[in-house]
Amino acid sequence: MQDEEGLTATSPRPKLLVFDVGGVFIDLDLAARSAILASGGLWAPDEPAPVALAELNRDYRLGRIDDEAYVTSASQLYGISHHDVYRAETALLKGVLQPMADLVPVLRATHRVVCLSNTQAIHWRHILDHMLGTDFFDACYLSHDMGLEKPDPAIYRKLAQDEAVSKEEIVFVDDTAENVEAALALGWRHSIHHVSPDQTIATIKGLLDC
Repeated sequence: MQDEEGLTATSPRPKLLVFDVGGVFIDLDLAARSAILASGGLWAPDEPAPVALAELNRDYRLGRIDDEAYVTSASQLYGISHHDVYRAETALLKGVLQPMADLVPVLRATHRVVCLSNTQAIHWRHILDHMLGTDFFDACYLSHDMGLEKPDPAIYRKLAQDEAVSKEEIVFVDDTAENVEAALALGWRHSIHHVSPDQTIATIKGLLDC
């Protein structure tokens, strides 16, 4: 017997909710970040990022370099001060998307809720200290801690292994289609492409029967 969500009577019920953070709980202002980074005159927002900048950002996002190395290199490559590098990174984080944030404590009353985020240390500290708080999730799986990032299948497998759940027991929410497609390819069939809070919340409630 199969219900409207495609679950059979013997299928494991979802018990772990895995959320992306940027674009789901945190509103991102790419233009604000770019304006500060471009103020040094060495890069324009309408130009592709030079290879050195792309590699720097990836190395920091994957935890291969620390804050000091990132800020020093970014300062030189963008032609701005260390202070302005920090200011640009925090300017990206515009505010909390409240409808989704309000959902988490409701879900945590009955389910485990974790995040899986491609992020870096400056962003993450600001999110914890000034936006979501340190106890918002039950656990955090972060690219700069794990040395992996979405859509690499390895990061999804590592999370499932650490959480000791089967792929049928996971609900995954991400605003990037490529990340959702990667999860679906691994059998995380309860994967939701986040487009709007109303749509995502309704889909989650349908899966959890709440």
